[in-house]
Amino acid sequence: MRIARLIALRELRETLRDPNLLLPLVLMPCLIGVLTGISAFASFGSNTNSAVGTAVTNAALDQLPQAAVQRLSNLPTSNREATIETLIKAFSIPLFWVIPVALTPAVAADSFVGERERSSLEPLLATPIGTGQLLVGKLAASVIPAAIGTWLGVLVFWVMTLLSGSPLYPRVLLADGDWVFSLVVVAPLVGLFTAGVAALLSTRVSGYRVAYQLNGLIVLPVVLLVIPATAFLFLFTAAALVYVAAIFAVVDLAIISWANELFERERLLSRR
Repeated sequence: MRIARLIALRELRETLRDPNLLLPLVLMPCLIGVLTGISAFASFGSNTNSAVGTAVTNAALDQLPQAAVQRLSNLPTSNREATIETLIKAFSIPLFWVIPVALTPAVAADSFVGERERSSLEPLLATPIGTGQLLVGKLAASVIPAAIGTWLGVLVFWVMTLLSGSPLYPRVLLADGDWVFSLVVVAPLVGLFTAGVAALLSTRVSGYRVAYQLNGLIVLPVVLLVIPATAFLFLFTAAALVYVAAIFAVVDLAIISWANELFERERLLSRR
């Protein structure tokens, strides 16, 4: 694993030196954090029992299945505040999974295919580095920036919630177990899914742009389906994020195992 770590550090240094990769890693999370945080200013202020808030909540509850309504009804509160908090959390947390989906393809495509276009992959493959170590190092270098970007987006979102003064959001966002689990477990798994697809594509395509576009076409629809499905599942069970993480872990393992079989030196060098 030491060699894989060195490869990852090498790739991360290259990413930090390239403004075309670095700027999106900063701007994209901040933009999503700001756009999501705007909802805190429209969360009916501090009066969660207002007529407007109650009407909107009742309208939303009327559209939910009975099992979801039952779970929301069992929340330990004497008012609607906890119900609204759960609804907001169910739809806010999965939105930040867009960040690793948006950031990972560019970094992964540059790491796998872009390096081959720059003719810097041949010297690396000529060294006695195991194929598995090379793959792990490049996957880590693709996932780590996206994971950090997700943390940055949530940090901006947290600042927005503090500025809004809304009681519907935790004062310390990282004190909420669901947010922490999403940041530490689910978001990296989503990024790994995207990077794994990029590794598979690197064995089949020869250009950076083609790899980047195909990665987005494959991954983005999948995640855009997972986000509303997760929000819906969250209303049924508090363990929704655990189920989503388990599914992504299995899919990631399958994709990485498949990529490792196809990730052959001769095949990579021949794709030009």
